[in-house]
Amino acid sequence: MPLLEVADVSVRFGGHMAVEAATLSADAGSVTGLIGPNGAGKTTLFNVICGLVSPVHGRVRFDGDDITGTSTHQRARRGLARTFQRLELFGSLTVLENLQVAAEIPRRERRAPVATRVDAAVEQCGLGPFLHRRADVITTGQARLVELARALVTEPRMLLADEPASGLDSSETEHFGDLLARLAADGLGVLLVEHDVSLVMKVCSRISVLDYGKVIATGTPAEVRADQRVVQAYLGVPVEAPT
Repeated sequence: MPLLEVADVSVRFGGHMAVEAATLSADAGSVTGLIGPNGAGKTTLFNVICGLVSPVHGRVRFDGDDITGTSTHQRARRGLARTFQRLELFGSLTVLENLQVAAEIPRRERRAPVATRVDAAVEQCGLGPFLHRRADVITTGQARLVELARALVTEPRMLLADEPASGLDSSETEHFGDLLARLAADGLGVLLVEHDVSLVMKVCSRISVLDYGKVIATGTPAEVRADQRVVQAYLGVPVEAPT
């Protein structure tokens, strides 16, 4: 059974159907991609999964339980974590303080002490050199790592990453992709929205493609690259397999 299931979800904003009958799933221990053109409904679907937007139809299930009507806080306590397309750090706090705030979020089960979880996230994301700097003076690449670490201190079972490579250079993007792959190898489920198609093809085991709010394809990176609907709607030209 997939850890996260989105079943036949539709979202309407006024007369606009932003997401229509979308179905996808994501497993623990793997990175699942969600790609598509701007305005396709990817972030809206993320917001449904997190509880920020209510669907007009469909269900969201986590570890077999229907969580459609639950709050964002209840979903966080179950083990859902989120990073945002727009950086959402507390700028007046240090990197360490950002992590400590997030680590205080309660969970249903017992967890490791706050300091233990913060230390682990700092080590995983390599935050040591700028741990005591204010979040509003660090680079974009460093801030993306802090956002990831802030999610990790909550000990999530599923991470929703919304364009985490935005604003990163090629070496930072490669490092971030390697980090996501390591986290998945350790058992974390990752659902990744990202416009860097090369990164998606490299780190994802399965990919779903949204276009005009509808899932038009789901499959392995090789299957998605070869799907003519995806090529026409989004890729434009086939993307070479990563070496």
